Amino acid sequence: SYFADMPVNNRPRWPKACPLAKKRLASQSDCLCASDKKDWHRCSSGDETSQDNYSLRSCGQHDLDSSLEVKIHVKREEELAESRRKLAAHTENQLGLDSSHSQPNILFIEVDSVSLAASERHFRKTWSLLKQYAIGGDGSCQSEWCAAAFNQTSVVGQSSIVNQLAALSGCLTNADKSENLKKYPKGHCPIGGQSSLGINNKTSVAYDHWLFDVAERLGYITFFGEEFCYEESPYVVQNQSPFTLRVDLSLERIHCQFAKNWLRANGKTNSDTKTWAVEYDSDDVPETCFDGMSRGEMSLEFIRQMWDVYSEPKFAFLNVLAAHDYSIDPAHTPLSAENYDLSLYEFLSGFVTRQDARETLIVLRSDHGLQGGPWPIDYSVQIEHMRPWTTLLFPRSYKHVDKHVLAINQERLTTGFDIYNTLRFAMTPSDESASPLLDAGIPRWSFNLFKQEVPRSRTCFDAKIPLKFCPCVDERGDVAPSFYVGQSEMITAPIFAVPLPTYNWERARFEPARLPGETFYKKPEKNKYHSFALQQDVKTPGCNATLGSYIDENMLSDSWQMIQNITSLFPASDVSGGIFLYERQALLLAYLVQRESASMAAATSNKQFVICETGFGSGHGAALFLSSSPNVQVISFDKYDRPYQSAVFYALRSLFGSSRLMRVVGDSCSTVKQFGKKCDFIHGSSLCRTDNIDLIYKSGASVKLTSTAMAKLTGRSVYFHKDGFGKTAQWEELRSRGCIKNSICFKDVEKQIDGDLLFARRGGKHASHQFCFAESTGVCVGRSRENEAPRAPLWSAPLKADEFCPDWIVPVPPPEREGR
Repeated sequence: SYFADMPVNNRPRWPKACPLAKKRLASQSDCLCASDKKDWHRCSSGDETSQDNYSLRSCGQHDLDSSLEVKIHVKREEELAESRRKLAAHTENQLGLDSSHSQPNILFIEVDSVSLAASERHFRKTWSLLKQYAIGGDGSCQSEWCAAAFNQTSVVGQSSIVNQLAALSGCLTNADKSENLKKYPKGHCPIGGQSSLGINNKTSVAYDHWLFDVAERLGYITFFGEEFCYEESPYVVQNQSPFTLRVDLSLERIHCQFAKNWLRANGKTNSDTKTWAVEYDSDDVPETCFDGMSRGEMSLEFIRQMWDVYSEPKFAFLNVLAAHDYSIDPAHTPLSAENYDLSLYEFLSGFVTRQDARETLIVLRSDHGLQGGPWPIDYSVQIEHMRPWTTLLFPRSYKHVDKHVLAINQERLTTGFDIYNTLRFAMTPSDESASPLLDAGIPRWSFNLFKQEVPRSRTCFDAKIPLKFCPCVDERGDVAPSFYVGQSEMITAPIFAVPLPTYNWERARFEPARLPGETFYKKPEKNKYHSFALQQDVKTPGCNATLGSYIDENMLSDSWQMIQNITSLFPASDVSGGIFLYERQALLLAYLVQRESASMAAATSNKQFVICETGFGSGHGAALFLSSSPNVQVISFDKYDRPYQSAVFYALRSLFGSSRLMRVVGDSCSTVKQFGKKCDFIHGSSLCRTDNIDLIYKSGASVKLTSTAMAKLTGRSVYFHKDGFGKTAQWEELRSRGCIKNSICFKDVEKQIDGDLLFARRGGKHASHQFCFAESTGVCVGRSRENEAPRAPLWSAPLKADEFCPDWIVPVPPPEREGR
């Protein structure tokens, strides 16, 4: 990087412009011609047709630099435009989408192998433009355009393939048992969402993932650009993913024609050299020139003409190779990138002044920093590799963005999965939520950067960033210099067995890993909270039953005291309350969880009983569930935006075992909709007005539904009748649709509330609350994906009010009469 500090005139430079080809006479007999419709053939002139998007002519020696003539002339195809309009109309009719929803053009420019720091060193002209459009901390833009630069973006893998797969499909290259994923050849993709585009009958792959498939079916004219001949290349996502690349416009054939011409001119037509392996630049010919244009300039000109001839929505992706230079000579490596900086600056400067650009979103990013050649042995490159360049540009008039939220997200941990989520939202935006109208296939661990604030507490684990590429030092076991990118965790682990920092639940703090030179680290033995006896014969609680009748109260007391120790460190932060306020509900939840989990364990081979909890709060409810049965796994949905929540979360994982407590970070109104795994038990306790409904829509017959205790069972958003805003409460809606049955309601024991709790400050010092249990009928599962209601599992017994203490029961509010 020290080359960046040298004056430009003291460093090597490439020519600013490529030379034009030497024009040949049209009658010359040794000319060869090609186009996007024809391979190389003998010709006497260019002989391009009216349908060609480009034409080539090579005469004489057929060398690329002096004789190759290139003409780009993108032509409009009315038949293509009409077919896209019809396909969009079919999709809108199929999914019930409003045809008036906005569809911006999307231009996605990916500059391969540029870290954020490298972009600031070598793309200075481009950055000077981006800074003019920079979005302020308050969300303000001083120009007609806004630019959000993300300073904490991380890679999700080492190479282009895994990072492009995340940004272009939302899919993983490897399996993840904690997620509900569909396994395809070469990929694992999220399942979930309410609106699906269907399945490709030839490949059996859903249209809900690959952005090019989504764009096509929404009526977009699509473009894919790689700046080399990628046919048969093992290094590109389009050849190493579950998806078939089908686009309307492409640069592949032109670069394959270049590669074939180079092989022929250099006498290597019959050699083992692959077309994808052809390299044009050298010390003698530093820039790849094609008739006065560099590779990068030619790609940008193609996109410019595409925007000229098509007024329909356009989706264009370009992978730029200018910075993909792993030369041994450090003076040579950045030169192509610096030349491309000028081309990109001129292109963007002109593009943003176009009238149709006012309807365009621009993604300018890199997939990773340098990761090839000799450079990764340098420690700075190892660090920079994890921090790729990512910027979003959009017109100030674009209405589907919360600029204040976007400004905050510039300093939050983000990945290509978040770019994918954001683009999916932009294609079918919703005025009412942060989820798009077409939400199938969106990763539940991703965020819509336009609408959803990424939590400050987000971790690499939450974001699906492999530990060896995690930029967050406090999550790493080893960040020392190594021999290659991503090897710092790999080299020391087999030798020193350096563990990850773990949370000491007794001391309420993270314990540092022991370093080489100290005693070798030994994994701690499992404590009594990791494994305890599964209750087999669970009796219904009588009127005199206590919580100790069902669980080890000492275990629960330890966990709740630990939570108190942690939250007390943050006296200025709100603590809403928790299940500890509701003695009877805690007892009945412990009983019900034990009954259901024991029955399932006895009747099935399932090893885990999954409880979905919305609203982690301070963690008391999660601790109660984990203390109730050893086969319980809790999945907790919450924003985790209170400072103590992540500490409590990791403390509980340390106490009960990391595999038993998982979390979904974000607004549960959105994340629950995207969640694809099944729940065996539901506890709704968030501020979201749809969490109970969304979870029931994903739950089979007989799954028990429970919700937070409330002062009243009517007049609020959770239980029955209508809330204070005239909207039908969640349980009321589920009941009216036949989604739940066997509702039973209880009154809790009146209890004094600690005055420091948020609920006490809002509404009184005494808690006299009521709560209900119900079970799913199964008829609402999937809403549109299931043809018949799933049958109730044999292990689950129905809820019966007469089995419980009559003194605890309160009447279930009857359905509200119409017009009341």
